[in-house]
Amino acid sequence: MARLTSEELQTLMKNEGVSRIWSWSKWNCFHTSPYEYFLKYILHKKEDRTDCIYTTTGGIAHDIMERRYTGKLPYEQMIDDFEDGWVTAFNIAEMKFDRNSPEKNDKISQKYYENLKHFFMNHTPLKYKPVIEQFVKAKIGDNLFQGYIDVCFKDDEGNFNILDWKTSSIYKGKKAENECGQLVVYAIGLNQQGVPMDKIRICWNFLKYVSIQYEQANGAVKTREVERCKIGESLQTNAKMWLKKLGYADQVDDYLKLLLDTNDIECLPKEVQEKYIISDCYVYVPLTDELINRWKETIISTINDIELREKDYEETHSDKAFWDTDESVEAQSYYFSTLCGYSPNLHLPYKAYLERTEKAKDGDVFSGVGSSTVESSPVAQTDKVIHQKDHENVDLSWLDNI
Repeated sequence: MARLTSEELQTLMKNEGVSRIWSWSKWNCFHTSPYEYFLKYILHKKEDRTDCIYTTTGGIAHDIMERRYTGKLPYEQMIDDFEDGWVTAFNIAEMKFDRNSPEKNDKISQKYYENLKHFFMNHTPLKYKPVIEQFVKAKIGDNLFQGYIDVCFKDDEGNFNILDWKTSSIYKGKKAENECGQLVVYAIGLNQQGVPMDKIRICWNFLKYVSIQYEQANGAVKTREVERCKIGESLQTNAKMWLKKLGYADQVDDYLKLLLDTNDIECLPKEVQEKYIISDCYVYVPLTDELINRWKETIISTINDIELREKDYEETHSDKAFWDTDESVEAQSYYFSTLCGYSPNLHLPYKAYLERTEKAKDGDVFSGVGSSTVESSPVAQTDKVIHQKDHENVDLSWLDNI
């Protein structure tokens, strides 16, 4: 679906009675680093780092999947398009997975490449008719969000599944609950358009992983998530057991080596292969009232914090209003060194952190004394009622096409 124009967004804001509209990327930018938000959305500074490959590879993967499911790219051509994008990004543009260590960069890139290559050669097509890049709006408190759902499909039980393609490391348990805010916002948007919340499911497809369902010796079936480049390695113990049980004891070592070398269960005898079901890695997060309310409170309180800081900056013209705390910079030092689009030349809290770190290495025991640390602005945690606006002007026909 084509993105809404600025004029269409202005009309949307007018209809909803708001003066600004939020995207998840904008909200999450502040959540990650208030100072990065300050540079990007207050000063409108252009990023001075363009060599981070994570964002680029994620974009390549999303583009391929969008074209695949809108009928513009045959399944067999996905791998070619990925290879072309990879060569352009990694070999020609010389983008980096790790800016500090060539050895780490090469190691990470090789594994990343093997995982995504395997996905585009072995992706299990969706069995349901999907709607791709569908616009959705959501009112959270008095705040209006807009975004585009990667994939939405209706399953056999009538559930609307909100799916996001993900090239990052896998989320599980509490980590998944702490990373699913964007999907929760989209779920709220669907609910406000008339879809019952108990008929909405949220999930990711983690492209670098597979889900392996395997049978144990006692007949119990278990499932585990494994990096695609480590399928053969992860199945060594279980495959060894089944090879022995099914009469291949004399050939165990040969089969296990083949499994390791090919990273493919098709090298195993048919009856051993049948002990495994390998599929794409989907991670669902239960959409409970507790989770929804927690995200609503977090989103509202964060926006309140942003608005307080914006007012402070208007009055003082001091960037300290958005200064990252020492603790947050230290906790996210990898992000700032590898993923952030701003270098220390522009991201001054990170620059100050690096300078203090260097002084500490040089034995300056007073390096942290007297340093300027700005704490996050206190924000009142208030419950706000979500106003159910009249959605008669919203085109909901796409829901009927799922």
